[in-house]
Amino acid sequence: MKYLLCIALLLVVAGNAQGQEGVLAFHYNISIPTQDFTDYIDETSWIGGGFDGRWFVSPDRPFTLGLAASWHVFDQELDGTTELPNGAVTGHQHRYVNSFPIVATAHYYFGDRSRAWAFVGGGVGTYYVLQRFEIGVLAAEQGNWHFGAYPELGVQVPFRQADLFLSARYNCAFEAGESLSGAAKAYYYPSFQIGLAYHQW
Repeated sequence: MKYLLCIALLLVVAGNAQGQEGVLAFHYNISIPTQDFTDYIDETSWIGGGFDGRWFVSPDRPFTLGLAASWHVFDQELDGTTELPNGAVTGHQHRYVNSFPIVATAHYYFGDRSRAWAFVGGGVGTYYVLQRFEIGVLAAEQGNWHFGAYPELGVQVPFRQADLFLSARYNCAFEAGESLSGAAKAYYYPSFQIGLAYHQW
């Protein structure tokens, strides 16, 4: 988390140095595993957070380029069987997946900024995904860097000194490396962001 805060600080300094108008958003995330992800964990993640730094390319164009980073934590406790490279284990177990997207973003804003400022866009970059498994005194984990991307749709609504930031993303960490089972694995999950966005930082 300290690395995310350092990156956010650098974005603020860079934006002020360039004198460009920007949007800095901090948000809480809720994520839902889908597709093959549910073979390992199928419960909704209620732990997550991140930030977005966006710069408008010019004062009269509602188009931004930026950077975004977040952290999504999935965990589940169950009785079942897990395949490992050297065989399968059965019993009461804890499963975890930590996903860290770090992406370059582009967004287009439209609507009335004084009321509700909608945006559409997405991000492309890398996802570091750490998979962990625990059963009794046995623990195993595997981490991989994945090429990834997400489309995004959201809205910013004026709220006192900042905007309420709401968005939906569909995260795609494409197949890479080896999972705990030994096979390459992809991770797909929608996430929903709620937070605050600040202008002209």
